[in-house]
Amino acid sequence: MTGRLVILSGPSGVGKDTVINEWVRLNPRVERVVAYTTRSPRVGEIPDVDYHFVSRDEFLKKAEAGDFLEYKLVYDNYYATPLKDMEAMLAAGKIAILKIDVQGALSAMQLRPDAMSVFILPPSEEELRRRIVERGSDEPEVVRKRLDQALSEIAQSDQYRHRIVNDSVENAVRQLEALVANE
Repeated sequence: MTGRLVILSGPSGVGKDTVINEWVRLNPRVERVVAYTTRSPRVGEIPDVDYHFVSRDEFLKKAEAGDFLEYKLVYDNYYATPLKDMEAMLAAGKIAILKIDVQGALSAMQLRPDAMSVFILPPSEEELRRRIVERGSDEPEVVRKRLDQALSEIAQSDQYRHRIVNDSVENAVRQLEALVANE
């Protein structure tokens, strides 16, 4: 069975993790490629499950060694897609999910034109604002930056092959399953 690479993006607060976690739960072939980052873990995040949290020095050494498909600086922290992990999932016939910001996604799409690209949209700007604020994990200035960035990212969503509105997790997962089956 051939693996499938899915690049999944969306603005902060749109529910990407919730959608991915539900998809992983429902489909044993789906696996998230755990990205590397130099930022500190947020409350509730588990190292090597949510992200590989590494120092800036360690990250830059890995980047220099060619360990990443792509990497970008976002919100003053580096993020990267580990190349070997992704390739191992694809070789095992998995649906490998890259949860990646727009900057990284555009780079990954150029490097992997075989990937299916999907942008997750909020039902409305008001709902997105509510979700970001209710997270409670960011200072007001960071919330404002995330909202501004979200609008900028949504404006670039037409660069993705597919767009899905996350009005309900079940509906979003159903649409992802259909896209993978039909593409």
